[in-house]
Amino acid sequence: MNTKRSFIALFALVVIFALGISVAAAQNGCGNNCGNGGNGNGQGNNGYQGGRNDDAQRGNANSRMNGGYMMSLPSAAVDELPEAVVALMVDGWTDEQHAYAVYSAVIDQFGTVRPFTNIQRSELRHITAWETLFDRYGIVVPEVPTFDLPTFATVNDACTVGVAAEITNFDLYDAMLAAFEPYPDLTYVAQNLRAASEFNHLRAFENCAG
Repeated sequence: MNTKRSFIALFALVVIFALGISVAAAQNGCGNNCGNGGNGNGQGNNGYQGGRNDDAQRGNANSRMNGGYMMSLPSAAVDELPEAVVALMVDGWTDEQHAYAVYSAVIDQFGTVRPFTNIQRSELRHITAWETLFDRYGIVVPEVPTFDLPTFATVNDACTVGVAAEITNFDLYDAMLAAFEPYPDLTYVAQNLRAASEFNHLRAFENCAG
């Protein structure tokens, strides 16, 4: 009799423990997909196209942006921007899309090699930053162009091209900063993207190029 009671008590404890784990998992947003959700891929070779699995990737980028420097984005100074300013914003967005596509091509050719994997994720955040501004000013996000994508003999060669591309981009950022002076939010984004290019991407490519 005592043995039967002990068994029933032990069984009840096991059930309570299992229920506790299920509740905790539900509260933390887990379940069968815990640990695997949000790893969507599918960027393709011609820029960030979006797709059935890319919502998770874009969501991750938005989360990092909202938890990073975009939290301090200044308020809009005007309701509508001049066409020349909008054109520069689109140039910046297109440049990020081109970089994203090139790094996708490198990864397709050589596998998940650094610094391309890291910098590609950064480029997606930059694309998201521009699209945040597009949304603020009612600018329609353009179609992603079809880019002519290179192939490389080695990863080092790809990094050497990356160095040249980052240096070339400084002219575009400097033109933006001059044109964006009356608009604190645009200036803020351009300054942050230029700093990322000069102090993060360029240095990573230089180290890789040797």
